[in-house]
Amino acid sequence: MLRELIAEYGLPVVFLNVLLESLGLPVPAMPTLLLTGVITSLVGVHENVWSMRLSLFNVILVATSSALVGDLLWFWLGRRYGNRILGFLCSMSISRDSCVSKSGELFGKFGVRVLVVTKFIPGLSTLAVPMAGAMGATLIGFLFYDAVGAALWATVGVALGSLFANTVEPILDVLDWLGFGTAIIGSISLAIYVGIRWRHRATLHRRLSMPRVDAVQLDALLTEEPPPWVIDARRRRRRQSDPVRIPGAIVLDHNASVTQFEALDRSRKFVVYCDCPSEVSAALVAEQMKTEGFSHVFPLAGGLEAWRAAGFALEPLILDETTREAVNKIHPRSVS
Repeated sequence: MLRELIAEYGLPVVFLNVLLESLGLPVPAMPTLLLTGVITSLVGVHENVWSMRLSLFNVILVATSSALVGDLLWFWLGRRYGNRILGFLCSMSISRDSCVSKSGELFGKFGVRVLVVTKFIPGLSTLAVPMAGAMGATLIGFLFYDAVGAALWATVGVALGSLFANTVEPILDVLDWLGFGTAIIGSISLAIYVGIRWRHRATLHRRLSMPRVDAVQLDALLTEEPPPWVIDARRRRRRQSDPVRIPGAIVLDHNASVTQFEALDRSRKFVVYCDCPSEVSAALVAEQMKTEGFSHVFPLAGGLEAWRAAGFALEPLILDETTREAVNKIHPRSVS
């Protein structure tokens, strides 16, 4: 039954599955590519070699085209809405909310070329594509590297399925015997996978549940004596794309971590901000600082965007020459 379904409806199934995954739904397409490669090869045993190769090529072509359709939408959204769409994606993600920062670091290091490998890394592709749009990648450059990455990813999936077709055939016999039970088992497995990931996320949020200060409270605290130390916990690439800070904020060196604050008075108040959903990056830094003996550390609720939206002052970041050049590539003439 399963073989007949894939043989007859394989291409539409591949197109739909890849499209849904590229749009961000938790429906991994690689198993479908593997299974399609297996069944196409087994069916092709009764045909000539060139016909089988053409069928496999069609699967790769359909998967690549479908990925490009979904990715083009996210690229446009990233170009149109920038950091807002990245924040939305991370807030909907079942991975850690610091995923935007990690994606930004990779994009900052490799540029749009990172799209060649992102589809092999679960969760990263959905973020890297709008990141390319938000960071000002050209449409031609995006289409080229995204197409290469999608084609390479689809080829690997189909080729592995074809290569191990004979080994997998006994498993297919069992799945054929199960009939619709296969779909039930697949649905249960997917539900378990999503449930585990959501549980990990919920555990992280409970662990980082701590008192926060909002933008109005921070503004009031800054008028006190002594004022709190304010820490900018954004990743370097995020600071490059938005080269401002809350006045007087200390920029956290993520390589040195909280050791750079060893000389500061641990009894003072500290407010840590980031630009990620649920202030996860700021809360992680605050948690680490508390373990190092800093007794009054609070994440800023809503992060830098909440401070900006409240209309409070911002000041340009003091940038080193390397960072200045990187910022100028993103925001020409925006840094003097």
